[in-house]
Amino acid sequence: MATPKEILEQIASIAKGLSMTQKILGLVVIAVVVGGLLSLTTGSKETSYKVLFSGLNQEDAGEVLTKLKDQRIPYKLSDDGGAILVPATQVYEVRLTLAGEGLPRGGGVGFEIFNQTSFGQTDFVQRLNYQRALQGELARTIRNFQQVIEARVHIATPKESVFIEDEKPPTASISVKLRGREKLNQHEIQSIVNLVASAVPGLTTENITLVDTSGRLLYRKQGDGEGVLTGNQLEYQIKIEDTLRQKVETMLEEVVGVNRVRARVTAEVDFNKVERTEESFDPEAQVVRSEQMLTENDQRGGANPE
Repeated sequence: MATPKEILEQIASIAKGLSMTQKILGLVVIAVVVGGLLSLTTGSKETSYKVLFSGLNQEDAGEVLTKLKDQRIPYKLSDDGGAILVPATQVYEVRLTLAGEGLPRGGGVGFEIFNQTSFGQTDFVQRLNYQRALQGELARTIRNFQQVIEARVHIATPKESVFIEDEKPPTASISVKLRGREKLNQHEIQSIVNLVASAVPGLTTENITLVDTSGRLLYRKQGDGEGVLTGNQLEYQIKIEDTLRQKVETMLEEVVGVNRVRARVTAEVDFNKVERTEESFDPEAQVVRSEQMLTENDQRGGANPE
């Protein structure tokens, strides 16, 4: 086997026998091969991307992408479209830049709607903008709950009347989208309801309805009407359904395996109350039904004769 020194001597002897054109062509080929190897080496190291924001609603996601395009910042979307990714070296810088512009807004418009005032707006438009801003700010606050992904608040304010008997209280409807299979407990539900009631003048907790995007009623007006459940009754019904569901899933998991069963339980609980008043009379017992006592006392003094 030839040594490296012998190999170099052979290459040198071959090169001496080449013409100038052949030497130049050989150098070009060598340069192309070396450049190709370098490009393959550097190209194999792809740019690392990290999550910039995830779980944004459509409005915020659209505004964020528009800003990234305007600033010529490369980005990618996750496979499910739920996250926006940017180069790892620019994540924190981009977040600070977008935060300075108020992005993401957290769903809906907030009080920033009044940053640009218009002298031609009517009083009706001003009230409408205030209501929109209040709804947006409340939705952003509700989204701070760990279980909540999105929230929408709708406030219905009736027209004011000069007659007290014709006045109607404002009402509010709240819709929340929860993360996965997470739920809000009764304390958290009451906190959301009280939060909205305290932010709207004249609004009481009795006129607020809270639902989730799965169609479950989490809170509504308490009352004694037929078909209306109070908060405690609804919580009791949910506990029964969860207990029965867990029992069914546990029983079936012993047969088909763990985490391979999904069960749904709907419980119908009778919360009807019946009041009964009874009055019984037994003549054989000879019990005194009524008794009346009259006491008279007459004291007369004698007269002394003269």
